[in-house]
Amino acid sequence: MNSQVLEKILEQLSGIIETAGFKANEDKTEYKNEKVAFKIGHDEEKKLLLLDIAQIGENGEVGEYSNASSWLFENPEELRDAESAGMDFFDTLKGKIGMKGTRINKNGEIAMPSKEKSGNSFNVEAFCAKMLAIYPQLKEEYKNHIAEYGSFLYIDFFKTHIVPQIEKLLDENNKKSLKKVFPVLDDVYVNGDRTVQNVVVGVVLCGAVKDNESRYQAAMEAMAEHQFLKVAFFNIMKRYKTDKAFKAMLD
Repeated sequence: MNSQVLEKILEQLSGIIETAGFKANEDKTEYKNEKVAFKIGHDEEKKLLLLDIAQIGENGEVGEYSNASSWLFENPEELRDAESAGMDFFDTLKGKIGMKGTRINKNGEIAMPSKEKSGNSFNVEAFCAKMLAIYPQLKEEYKNHIAEYGSFLYIDFFKTHIVPQIEKLLDENNKKSLKKVFPVLDDVYVNGDRTVQNVVVGVVLCGAVKDNESRYQAAMEAMAEHQFLKVAFFNIMKRYKTDKAFKAMLD
């Protein structure tokens, strides 16, 4: 596994690594905190990227590793597949560890995400804030999510709460509502970091459309004036049609 592939996977895991206090070994293929260890591997013969997890005993020794998730990786140069593997591994890890560090505001309540850019780009929290501004009824769901997990597990939250809203929007095909939402998606995609771009097209839009042709046509029409977003969506949908592992991630 080359360094670029590993880097793409770790980009997707960075939130859990930081929040759960994982520390890396020298080559950044094994991470440990006080309770859990995980490592990223590549089975070249079977063409799989692997996430293996082990428990750490009271004496601090790492137990026996077992495979927790695998991702088909036929082309070592295809970094998009590495990103998809990282998102899948993120979902797997979130179910294995308890995350701490819930954000609290000065009133002792769970803090809402900020719409502000991080540096020059929107991050996933800013994207979430913009979606919550459009769908304020989801603010309590966001608070419940943070209270349960102690951190923003963005793939889970967008799949569970934002995707159904986009599905409904595309089914209704109300031009006024579409013009309210899609310019926001376009702005966040164009001005977002790489993770945000992946979430906008790969999780939210592709997750909402999947194999539904009428939703696909409604989405393409809504993006008529948003060419960068439209091209990215068109390409991710082509991949969705042929990539079984990617389909499984969106289920």
